Amino acid sequence: MPAYLTLTRADLVKLGYSPSQASRIVKLTKEQLLKQGFGWYGKKGVDRVPVEAVDAVLGLKLGQLEGAPSGLSAVKEELS
Repeated sequence: MPAYLTLTRADLVKLGYSPSQASRIVKLTKEQLLKQGFGWYGKKGVDRVPVEAVDAVLGLKLGQLEGAPSGLSAVKEELS
């Protein structure tokens, strides 16, 4: 099964973003995922988003940054 790295607002803060920037990044990422048809991200309690989706919003490759993902509390989630 494929495994995916995910991020939360706290993970983005650890990478150096301010809390308000991190919240905005997660919000924008969730909006993009909703537009792509992933209705799950419309729920308020969902605060974890895929790294690849954050990369698309920021135009970066977070997994290639120094200290990432080992500097993150990102987890592997298996899709069933």
